[in-house]
Amino acid sequence: MKPGIIIFLVFFSLLTVSGQAQITLQQSPVQQSPLGGHFLVDSIEIGRPFRYALTYRHSPTTDVLFPDTARHFAPYRVQKVAVFATKTSGTGPMAISRDSAVYTLVSFETESIQALRVPIRVINDIDCTAQWTQTDTVFLRSKLPRALPNSLAPQSHTLATETTLAPLQQQFNYVSLAIGFIGIALIISLLYLLFGKLARRQWRLYLFNRRHIRFLREYTLLNERISPFTAAETANQAVVMWKTYLEQLDPQPYISLTTPELADRLRDQRVTNALREADQMIYGGTFTPQSQAALQVLSDVATQIYLRGRTNLLRPDSQRDEIISQANSAEPSSLF
Repeated sequence: MKPGIIIFLVFFSLLTVSGQAQITLQQSPVQQSPLGGHFLVDSIEIGRPFRYALTYRHSPTTDVLFPDTARHFAPYRVQKVAVFATKTSGTGPMAISRDSAVYTLVSFETESIQALRVPIRVINDIDCTAQWTQTDTVFLRSKLPRALPNSLAPQSHTLATETTLAPLQQQFNYVSLAIGFIGIALIISLLYLLFGKLARRQWRLYLFNRRHIRFLREYTLLNERISPFTAAETANQAVVMWKTYLEQLDPQPYISLTTPELADRLRDQRVTNALREADQMIYGGTFTPQSQAALQVLSDVATQIYLRGRTNLLRPDSQRDEIISQANSAEPSSLF
């Protein structure tokens, strides 16, 4: 074979191989720039955020799943993720799409050199294919002083004790106090709506009974203490006390009325005789065996009025108001 023919065949073979290589590169241009992940800093500090960038170039028709932030970034903690929109450059077989994201991480590890590699998943017709990034490392920048060589040996340390109590400022829980007051107010309001009338009626009865018992105790003491030497003064005190108590039971001006006016107003012979006997003791200074009995009649009359008023208090409010209006329009003697 001639040397020219041999050279021509060799040259033709080289052109054929070069053309096939170019076709192969045109058909799979993505293989030139695969998955990439790297830290954006070369050193980190414990507890301080730092960033990690992840980029994947692929065919526009390929679907990709980026790594799970809950599992694939351990032992780091993912604070936030910045995902960028897919960018496609080129057309036809030369088109390349790029997906990228930047992860903000925090590390609490104490190793001086820390590494990370994460996977992505390429979705196929049947399943997903996992692809992992190259392992990237980052250095831990510690603010602790470097230990001396001899500090690696075990040493005994004595812990210093501190037994002084540190006073703490107490904080008052105003929210709980307000809730407590509101709850108590609601309970009191509910009880008042349910038992308010009964409670008011019982309280009036209590005050009514207590006032009558005090009157009987003081009036009986005056009646028992009366004698021929103290008849005038004691009788006057007893009559004034009796009139005052009648005004508390029945709102009428009994204190300003004289004995004839009381007799004409009350129209009760027992009261008239008792008041005349009291006037004889007050103005005449006389004391008879009927003196104490006369004062006792006035006490009995006051007790009758008290019992009648107590019965009215036990009635419902509507009936009691009706009885009071009838009593005001009736004769004064009807009270007795």
